[in-house]
Amino acid sequence: MTLERAAPRWPLDLGAVLRSLAGVLFVAAVALRFGAVGAATAAAGAAAIAGGTALQDEPRGPGPRVVLVSLAMGVAVGLGGLTSGMPVVFVALVAVWCWLAGLMWTFSANTGLLATATAVLLVVAPPTPPVDAAVAAGLAVGGGLVQAVLIAVRPRRRWRTQRAASQRAYRSLGENSRALADDAGACVDPAPLRHLRDAFTLSDYQARRRPLAYRQWYGLPERIAAAVTAAAKVTDPGVRSRLLAAAADTLEAIAVRDRDDAVHALAAVLAAADTAVGPDRAAAQRLVSSLREAVAAQFSEIASTTSDLRRLTRADVAGAARTRIRAVQGQLDRTSSILRHAIRLAAAAAAGTAFARWAELPHGHWVALAVLLVLRPETAHTYTRCAGRIAGVLAGIGVASVVTVMWHPTGLVAAALAVLCLGLTYAMSAYGYIAVSAGLAAALVFLVDVSAVAGAGALTDRLTAAVIGGALAVLGHVLLPDDGLVRLRQRAGELLRAEVDYAAAVIRAFVHDVDRPADAVSAAWQRAFRSRAAFEAACGTTRVAARELRLWLRTYRSALNAVTASCTALENNLPGQLPATMTIEFVTVVDDYVDVLRGGFPDPTAAWTVDGEALAAANARVREVASTLPSDLAAARVLVAEIGVITAQLARLSGGANALP
Repeated sequence: MTLERAAPRWPLDLGAVLRSLAGVLFVAAVALRFGAVGAATAAAGAAAIAGGTALQDEPRGPGPRVVLVSLAMGVAVGLGGLTSGMPVVFVALVAVWCWLAGLMWTFSANTGLLATATAVLLVVAPPTPPVDAAVAAGLAVGGGLVQAVLIAVRPRRRWRTQRAASQRAYRSLGENSRALADDAGACVDPAPLRHLRDAFTLSDYQARRRPLAYRQWYGLPERIAAAVTAAAKVTDPGVRSRLLAAAADTLEAIAVRDRDDAVHALAAVLAAADTAVGPDRAAAQRLVSSLREAVAAQFSEIASTTSDLRRLTRADVAGAARTRIRAVQGQLDRTSSILRHAIRLAAAAAAGTAFARWAELPHGHWVALAVLLVLRPETAHTYTRCAGRIAGVLAGIGVASVVTVMWHPTGLVAAALAVLCLGLTYAMSAYGYIAVSAGLAAALVFLVDVSAVAGAGALTDRLTAAVIGGALAVLGHVLLPDDGLVRLRQRAGELLRAEVDYAAAVIRAFVHDVDRPADAVSAAWQRAFRSRAAFEAACGTTRVAARELRLWLRTYRSALNAVTASCTALENNLPGQLPATMTIEFVTVVDDYVDVLRGGFPDPTAAWTVDGEALAAANARVREVASTLPSDLAAARVLVAEIGVITAQLARLSGGANALP
């Protein structure tokens, strides 16, 4: 596995992007033919948003999310068309919709961005009769569903590669288990497992930004391999043979996605494990636990307890909905950063819409559009990124407006230019948020012009409106900043996350061939340094008179300084090349430790933290496997020792920044 540098690269499969863009153009053509004024803009915009949703990495596929987003966009378009001719009602609708969109950051950043994107279709909706509004809403839903069909019929190439690698890994594990059932001296083939990990982790940057559930798709087979190897050491030959033979049946059923066979084979594994006694029982139960998790993951099901293994049931959709509602209700607190973002977004978008209507600004919808493109929940770099996004929006508007004023594109030509800008936005997404803001703004200019032709003053009118919108976005942060302690808690979580990424980069360099390890580790260290500066700045602007708060800050700094010292020691002892005697089992448990260390993707509702219990368990597995390594592996001994120090120091931060008084 190669740890790549954080260099710009094409972030998505070219074929999938081209199919998505072709879908946008097709939907625009259909809407121009059958829809009324504004329908083509709504349909093409919905198809573009759904296309971006379909291209996101989802462990179980993006289909359900694309359908849900499509329905939400249809509602936004329909309500916008019905109320746009009634200024007071429309402004109120914009406020409520944007407030709800802001609350969607409760679940994840992606969900929040998608909800904000639906508000874009609302604010650009022209006033239309009820029938035309219904047609536009239907075309918007249809545009989104076209993207769902495209991604279902032809998934991204990398997803197909990952699926094939997963099937190969499980099939190989089944064959290895069957071989070990007959001959305890056989071994697990590591090649399919390495191929599976490579298929899922193209770069260290991507590994950091994917949720923990996504990383389990390649980490779980590695844990199963370790469990199978441990089960092969069961002393009772009869138990070992039955246990591994049933495990082989389970793994082969998973490989061919046969649910019934997998459940029956899993029951046989449980029966065999129940006959194990003494030290053998722990190895057998470890294998049962890993296989149960694999069946649940592969078939989108949940298993309860070991004694209830046969009762694998579908996830409770109603229960999930209730959980999400409770999560949103939990943010209805005056100190919540999510609630404050929702209020800022609603107030700025509604104020911008009202001002544009009152002042009769040409292209006044760009006031609200700029707010939606610029405003995000507060971070350590809020004002810097606001300014960067505003600059990107103005640049995109400027370039696109010059084309519209000189060429006057409309209809399908404007749709084609919008598609071109979307393609450039995908390509520029590796270069940062400023480039993305510029690409999105340019695409929106052409999308709006699908249904109308810009006048000679369009350039200055759009720029003026966007500047007003950007000013409202910044003013929202000035008038309603996050609570001081909440801001300190978030900066502390960002610092912990950055320090953990630095530690993960160094640890991985010990067990994998790394391309330019000094550069990769240096980049991680620089991120940690910037996060520490932001944390100290937040400390400087927050009253720390309370004794408990000062004690917490002292403990937090001390623990993170110790983690940094351990990382520095590891960095100074990086081996020139990987020792040939380092086993695949040791590499696997170290990778598992890194995955637990990195944890899940940051939650916008709470400061990021480390799962101390899971980290301690992962550290114990590292030590257990390390005890079987040859005594001459000095690098491994250094690594194990420093991992122990890192684990102990992070254990001091029980609850992380969320424990801040």
